[in-house]
Amino acid sequence: MATGKVKIFATTTAFFAVFAIIFFTLAITSIGKYTAQLKRVHHMEQQILAGKTEILKVPDMIMKLSKVDKQNKELEMQVAELTEASEELDGELAELQNELTVVTVAKLVLETDKAGYTKNLIEARQAVQELREQMSTNDGGTRIDALDEIEETLIESSH
Repeated sequence: MATGKVKIFATTTAFFAVFAIIFFTLAITSIGKYTAQLKRVHHMEQQILAGKTEILKVPDMIMKLSKVDKQNKELEMQVAELTEASEELDGELAELQNELTVVTVAKLVLETDKAGYTKNLIEARQAVQELREQMSTNDGGTRIDALDEIEETLIESSH
């Protein structure tokens, strides 16, 4: 019977060895899967935290965008106002240029008239002077008041 006990012991030892190898292999496989799963979970947690950080930035970005949009609308309104003011100033400039043209033409006309009046005044003074000379030679040097009045009238009409 001793040989039967050795056979049973050898058989049970072989079964235990096979089971030990199977359990050892399953344990190594499970530990590898657990480690890989742990790394994936850790990576996903990092991604979730990064996403959470990005999600927390969204309200700030929305606030910044609303401020920029408000500034953009204000700038558009300013541009519209400046464009309108520029158009008004262009209209006023055109009117002032027309007035400048009219004033320049009037000035030229007045200068031309003034030159003509000055010439007429000089001619009238010469005529008065000639009349005085003629009258002074005829009257013996007396002056006529009417000639002074004519001269004053001519001077006043030239201004």
